[in-house]
Amino acid sequence: MTPLGRRMLSFPVHPRYSRMLLIANELNCVPTVALIAAFTQERHLLRRVDSNQMEHDRELLLGNEAESDFFVLIRAWLYAQDNGPDQTRRLGIRYAVSQQVSHLYRQFMDIAAAEGLETGPRVDNFNAEALGKCMLVGFSDHLAKRIDAGTLRCDLVHARHGALARDSVVQKSPLVVAGEIREIQGRDDQLLVLLSQATAVREEWLRELFPDDFQETETNFFDPALRRVVARRDLVFRDLTLHSSRSEPVPGAAVSRVLAEEVLAGRCPLPNWTHDVEQWIVRVNCLAEWMPELHLARIGPEDRRDLVAQICDGAVGYREIKDRPVWPTVKGWLSDSQQRAVERFAPERIALPRGRRAKLQYTEQQPPVLSARIQDLYGVEDSLKICSGRVTVLIHVLAPNHRPVQITQDLTNFWKATYPTIKQELRRKYPKHEWR
Repeated sequence: MTPLGRRMLSFPVHPRYSRMLLIANELNCVPTVALIAAFTQERHLLRRVDSNQMEHDRELLLGNEAESDFFVLIRAWLYAQDNGPDQTRRLGIRYAVSQQVSHLYRQFMDIAAAEGLETGPRVDNFNAEALGKCMLVGFSDHLAKRIDAGTLRCDLVHARHGALARDSVVQKSPLVVAGEIREIQGRDDQLLVLLSQATAVREEWLRELFPDDFQETETNFFDPALRRVVARRDLVFRDLTLHSSRSEPVPGAAVSRVLAEEVLAGRCPLPNWTHDVEQWIVRVNCLAEWMPELHLARIGPEDRRDLVAQICDGAVGYREIKDRPVWPTVKGWLSDSQQRAVERFAPERIALPRGRRAKLQYTEQQPPVLSARIQDLYGVEDSLKICSGRVTVLIHVLAPNHRPVQITQDLTNFWKATYPTIKQELRRKYPKHEWR
C-alpha cells in the first residue's frame, strides 16, 4: 500500500471521499469536502418538491442555479442549523437528517485535524474551482459531457450514456462530474443512467489534474448528406470526446479506403462496375482452382476492397469516382500473359456449330453454365468442355419459349434418351421451328 493509501485509511468513508479530503487540504476546502462526505452517508437531506410554494421558497432561500448541487445542500444544512425543525419543514429539508449530518461532519473534521489537515476556512466559503477539482479527483470516472443545451442527455467516460437529474441546479455547464450514478428502468425495459449530485467542471482543470489522459485523434468518415469523405479531429479525455471539428481531408490511401467501403456497401455504386466485371473476377478465381500451374492470384474480399480503393485513389467525394473506368484497374490485377490465359481457358463465350457464340455463366466451386435453345445445339454431339478439357460445361437446354427442358453435362445421352420424347410435344407447340 502506498503512503497515500495509508493516509486514506484514516477516514471511515468510501475511498473516493477520503482521497477528496486529502486533495481538499491542498486546495484549502477541507470543511466543504468533509460536509459533502457526511451528506453521502445519510438519507437525502432534501425531499422532493411537492408544491409550487415549496419550490418558490426553496429557490428563494437556497438558489436554483449553482456550480454544484452540493452547494444547495450546504445552504439547506446551514438553514436547518439556524432555523430549527419547523422552518425547515416548509422547504422540504429533513431536519433529523441534518442533525445526523452534523454529527458525521464533526467526526470527519476531528479526524482531519488529527491527521494534520487544514480545517479552515468556513464551510459556507463556496469555492467552485476547489470543489470541482476535488470531485474530479474522487470521481473522474463519472465525468459527463452534455450532448446539447436543450436536453439533459450526457455522454460519459467508458462509452456510457445518461441524463442529468431534472432537479439538478447545474444546468448550464457543458462538463459535469456526478457524485452519484444510478441505473433506473426506462421505457421498453431499457436501463437509463441518471446523474445526480452534479458539480460543474472545466476542461483546464482536467488538463491540470490528468494531463496524460488527453489525446487528439483524426479520423475520416463518409458524410451521406454531402456524399463526401470528411476529416474529423477529436479532443478526447480517456474515451470521452470533448471537442470535434471537421475539415476537408487530404486525399490519400485512408480516404480511398473510406470511399471503397461505401462502394462495396452499395451506397455509392460504380456504374462501370458491371456484371461482366463481376464475371471476370469469378473466371479468374475459377481458373486459379482449375489450373494451379498458372499461378493466378485469387481475388478475395480484401483484394476486391483494394481494387475499389485503387479506383477511388485521389478522390474525396462520390462525384469524382462515379464515372471512373473500372476495367484497367481490375484487369491490372493480372499480367498480360495471365489475362490471355483467362480468355483462353475460362472464356466469356463458347462457339456453337450454327455460328452463335453463347455466353457462359461462372460461379465459384461449380461448373460454368451455358443456356441455349435446342436448335442452337444441333451438331453438338458430345459434352462441351473448357480449360483444355478439364472442365465440363453444364448445359441448360431451352425450349423455344426459353424455359429449360433439361439440365445436363452429357449431350450424347440427351439426344439419345430424352430428346425423342420431348421433340414430339415441342413440335406440336412450336411447328414453325426446326426439329431434327
